[in-house]
Amino acid sequence: MLTFSPVWHGRLRAARGLPNLLLQTLVIHPALLFFLLFLLMSHNAGSAGRMLLNAAENLVRNAPPGQVWDCASQTPPATTLPQGAPAPEDLQTDTMPAPCIKSPLSAEAWAARTDGTLLSLYECGVLLSLTVSLATWALRRRAQG
Repeated sequence: MLTFSPVWHGRLRAARGLPNLLLQTLVIHPALLFFLLFLLMSHNAGSAGRMLLNAAENLVRNAPPGQVWDCASQTPPATTLPQGAPAPEDLQTDTMPAPCIKSPLSAEAWAARTDGTLLSLYECGVLLSLTVSLATWALRRRAQG
């Protein structure tokens, strides 16, 4: 039987915990985040199936072939001011956002934009999971001494 020095024993323990950390950080925690967000969104619709049907119907009902309906806001883009510059009066007031005006959008462009949004949400979930995992690891190490 091999006996390892305490240094190698610690390294092996760390290497043994790495796959678990990666699995939790890259798979389990983001999947839980997506699931919980899905449940929160579907709660107001009554059921998850009803929410999905309503969203799909709003996207494609009476849309031209190969396109979906998209909300095109009519507000002009906000101009940025230099640091310390006083804001004009019309920028300081709370203005109501312009109503959504439906306009046709290519299905491929909508899918690419939605994929980008989902990827950003996944990356935020991974960063949040990694931060929480490292904070938990640091607190446990501090408690052990």
